[in-house]
Amino acid sequence: MTEIKLCRVDFRLMHGQVVTNWINQVSADSILIIDDELAADKFLAQVFLMAAPPGIKVAIRSIEKAIISFKNDVFQNKKMLILFKSVESAHKAIMLGLPIDKLQIGGLGSGTDKKMISNELSIDEEEAKMLLEGADKHIRVTFQVTPKDSLINLNEVIHILRNK
Repeated sequence: MTEIKLCRVDFRLMHGQVVTNWINQVSADSILIIDDELAADKFLAQVFLMAAPPGIKVAIRSIEKAIISFKNDVFQNKKMLILFKSVESAHKAIMLGLPIDKLQIGGLGSGTDKKMISNELSIDEEEAKMLLEGADKHIRVTFQVTPKDSLINLNEVIHILRNK
């Protein structure tokens, strides 16, 4: 059985912070990157696979192939850190049945329609709407850039977003 240690949205995907902090923090032994574009780009996917830290297995799947992999228990006996590049990708996977009960938002990038909710996190209304739909499916959504940062829950984020 797969043990999902952390499911995270971070537009940078697998970067130094994930490798050095979150893997150790949650005791993961594998990383699954779920991203349609990266799964289709064999060259860039190879770059991510080569960037894996020693002893950590990395897999890259499209959203649909990731769901099939979970249904077929492909990641059996893994302690997994799942990474998404965007809320949109995470939302699609959740709606297709990704078996998670928590989703952490670590970085969504910046944009003209986004509002800052902390020094390092910004969100727009469309992302908030998709996250609320996930929460309606009993997924606990939190925001946290690094393990040392305070955890912000989705209700706090919505309040900040709608009152700025």
